[in-house]
Formats: sequence, C-alpha cells, structure tokens
Amino acid sequence: MNCNYKFKRIFILPLLAISFLATGCYESMWDDHVEKEKLLNSNLVQVINTKSELSVFSILLKKTGYDKVLESPNSYTVFAPTNEAWNGVDTTNADQVRKLISTLIVYKSYQTKDAELFTSVKAINGKNIFYDEASKTFNGAKITTPDVVVGNGVIQIVDKVLERRNNIWEYLSENTGYSQYSFIKSMDAKVMDKEKSIAIGVIPSTGETKYDTVWKNTNPFLQAYPLNSEDSVFTYVVVENSGFDLLYNKYKKYFTQSTAAKTDSTTRYNVCQDFVFKGIVDITKFDTLVNVNGVKVPFKNVQISKSYNTSNGRVYVINESNIKLKEKIKPIYIEGEAFTGATDANYVLTRYKRWASGERDVVLACGETQKDTLKRKLTNVRDSIVDKTYYINSNLVANTTNFYIEYKAKVNSVDYDIYYVAYDDISSHFDFTYTSNGVYKVVQKLFVSMPGEKTLKYGTTGNTRGVANNYLTTPTTNRCFVGQGMAGGRPELTRLKQWNFADASQLLTTPVTTPDAVTPDPYLMTVPKTGELTMWLCNTARSNTASKQGLLFLDYIVLVPRINE
Repeated sequence: MNCNYKFKRIFILPLLAISFLATGCYESMWDDHVEKEKLLNSNLVQVINTKSELSVFSILLKKTGYDKVLESPNSYTVFAPTNEAWNGVDTTNADQVRKLISTLIVYKSYQTKDAELFTSVKAINGKNIFYDEASKTFNGAKITTPDVVVGNGVIQIVDKVLERRNNIWEYLSENTGYSQYSFIKSMDAKVMDKEKSIAIGVIPSTGETKYDTVWKNTNPFLQAYPLNSEDSVFTYVVVENSGFDLLYNKYKKYFTQSTAAKTDSTTRYNVCQDFVFKGIVDITKFDTLVNVNGVKVPFKNVQISKSYNTSNGRVYVINESNIKLKEKIKPIYIEGEAFTGATDANYVLTRYKRWASGERDVVLACGETQKDTLKRKLTNVRDSIVDKTYYINSNLVANTTNFYIEYKAKVNSVDYDIYYVAYDDISSHFDFTYTSNGVYKVVQKLFVSMPGEKTLKYGTTGNTRGVANNYLTTPTTNRCFVGQGMAGGRPELTRLKQWNFADASQLLTTPVTTPDAVTPDPYLMTVPKTGELTMWLCNTARSNTASKQGLLFLDYIVLVPRINE
C-alpha cells in the first residue's frame, strides 16, 4: 500500500470527525438562537401555554382573566408554579385562586442576575414578595427553572405556589381577641372624603356649602403607624392580654387626662405604639430593641407563642415585655433656638456657637445695670458700689418688662426637675480680676402654665406686663423658677429653683427654702395632666428700669422626670 495514501487516510478521518462535531455544535447553537428568537417574539401567555409542566397555571390564568394582563406590552416577572405545586389548593374557589394568581405576577422584569430580586419585589396586587436567604425561597417557593426571557417579561418556574400573605393589620383583623387589636380598631371613624364629595348647594341658615357626601374610613393610629400599608415594612409585637394589662396599669398614672375615658385611651394608645419596630426584625436575636419612638423594649427570655411573616413585615405574639418606666418616660430637651414665640422676635438673636447644643443658642438684646465689686482703673481702689451696665449690642436694646421667649413641650403627668444651659460668653461681661468690667450675674425667670389650663399671657392686677396664668401663682404666693449663673467660665447645666417674687413689680425677692402646701420641694415641677405645657423665659429678675430690665441667654432646657425604675 502506498505510504502517502495511508498518511492521508489517517489524517483526514479525525478532520472529518471534528467537522461533524463542529457542525453539530453549530446546529445546536443555532437551535438555541432560534428558540430564543421565538421566545422574544412571544408574550408570557403564549410561552406558558407551550410548557406542559405549567398547564394547570395556564388554565387558571385564563379562568381568572390574568391571561389578558400577561398579554399586554407591559413588563412583568411571573413566578409560575408547576402542576404539582397546585396539589392541595382548592382551584374551584375562584376568589382564593384570584388572590393567589395576583401574587404570582410582579411588575418589571427580574432575572436571577438582578440583586433587587433577592430583597423584595411587589406583586401587582400590592403585596410584597420577600426572598429568604436561609431557605433560598420567595414567600416559600424555590426557583427550579430560572430566567425564561420572553417578549414582555421573565418567567421564573417555581416548585410551590407563592404564599399570599396578609399584611400586619389583616393578620390582626383575623385574630381579634387581643387588647391591642381591640383598641386600635376602636379608633376607626368615618370622615368626609372631600375629593369625592360633590358640592350641591348652600345651607341657607349658615351659608355653608352643602355636599353630597362620600364617607371614608380613617384611623389615627394606622395613620401614624401604617400597619395596614403594603408600602411600609414593620415588625409588630402583640402581647397577650395579661401582658398588656401589666403595662397599662404601670403607665396609667403617667398619662393622666381631664377625664377617666381620655386617660384610658391615651394609656392604651401608648402601650400599642410601644411595639412598632421598623423593618423586619428577629426578636429572638436581641435582649432589647429600640422601637420607632426610641423606647427600649426588652425581649430577653420572652415566650413567643406565634410568629407570622406578613406581606409588609412580621408579627410576633409574646407573653409580656415589662418596659421600664425610665425608658418610656424620658428627659425632654428643648433647644433654645426652637422658641415658639416672643414679646418681639426682632430682639431675640440666634447665635452660631460651636460649644452649644446643635451649635446654636439664643440671646435677648437688652441691658442690665448691676452693682459689683470693681477696682477702678485709675486709683486701683476696690469700690463695692460701682454700677456697670452690660449689653449684647448697645445699639439694639429691648425695652420691655418681663420680655419673654416662649417654649412648649409635651409632657407626662409626672414630677420634673428643670435644668438649663444659659451661657454668657461675651468677653466684656466678665473680668475675674475685677480691674475693669466685673462679672455679670445671669439671673433669669421661668414661668410655666400646665397642660389643659390657660396659657401664659401678659396682664395682672396693677401690672400690664406681669405674667398671668403661671401655675405657681396662687392667692397666697407668687413664685416662679429661677436659674442663676455667672458670665464666663464654661457652659454648665444649671438646676432651676423656685423663688418668691413681688406681686406688683414681679422682681425676685427670696428663694423658696422650706416645703409648704404649694411647694413640697423647691426644685420640683409637678405636672398633673399629660399634654403640652408652655414656658416663658423672662428677664426683669432684679430691675425694671427702662432699657435695663435684663439680658437672656439660653442654649437648651431639659425636663428630667423623677422616675426610679
């Protein structure tokens, strides 16, 4: 045999094999390309109808009318359950099937390469679908065939029907025996829907517009804490009724209102709000959690009887959580620059100060003359009766007796100590060598009107600029809180104390030193009812001479409740 022939034969055979393989691979790749082209030229319904493993789903889409939705040009992701996934589902229950199908369809196309898919996505019925990293599931279903991309979306074939979950409020509405549900539900009210109501005339007797009224339901608790919204994600903890009563009885005295019914309602509201937490939280992993209002709630060793993953978060049912009062009733901070009124705001100056809380404080542009122990520059002789007038700005001077800067605070029915930082850092106001300026004494008055009572105003017998409706003014006493300090040094927290003041002039006379029927403790502010109190920080502590009634300084006020627990 010819050797060249043998060589050619041996060489050509492998080439032919490779050629056949290459042709086969090319044909396979071409087939894949053709298949993809087919899919991209088809809509979701057309592709679902071609897959035998989705035949049950195909029938149910048509039965519920959602096939028309998936034929539209909008972009969707469909979690398509296999035929076996429908075992155990009553497909004859039209309402149930409609709810399930609407949970399987998601706006926008998501492939498994999209990170957003593995957080949460929203179904067309508004329900959220959450991915669980531990089980690799979407509302309990696992993707078995991913990323079937078609003309108007993506099909993700799954092994189960995704769970259609209630939101938190829907869950509570199916478990009505809890005190938290009963109270929140009791707040339901019907109000006029102004957008949908139609004006049909005028009421002759009043001239008011007459409406063909359309009513809508509203609930102030759910407006503040939207447990019924699919656009918010919360963890809500329900305590058994005995645990609810534990907190209710502990809180009640600190939420006193003008009537027993209002006290009861306010107390229950506060218990209910204490168990709202942002996001989905596993309470088993924490000893304490901070709720949406900043209150620390203990969960160490609690007994969990139920938990439920909702479409907008999670619900736990526990035996109790004995929240400490000092966590619930906290100190109240009021920044000086957050004043709500003044005798004349043009004289209240907000200063930028790095040392101040929030880097701001306020001062009143006025003046005050005081006697001080000064050494005269020329003679260097100490003189104890020299007068010195101090100003913020001598060209801007308020001329008002009891000039006030007003603050408001929401408080509980509890005893408070009052502190403030009122720092005079003006260099011309302090000379601790007493060779030039002396040291300005910062003495300021604080008047208070209680929640539910008449608020502070000007006008008392014999003094139109006297402060009326001050809660410490009684038929036999005239008292207010006073803060004392010295210019210079450093910012210090000052505890305010009650002083007596003259009836007509309202100038300070003597500090309160002994307990009596009006004042069991001279540092104590007793608040009888929960609500909003009003405070006036006033000058005119020691002088009412025109244009020299006194300066005011304030960084912040803090009301500290006397609670030991």
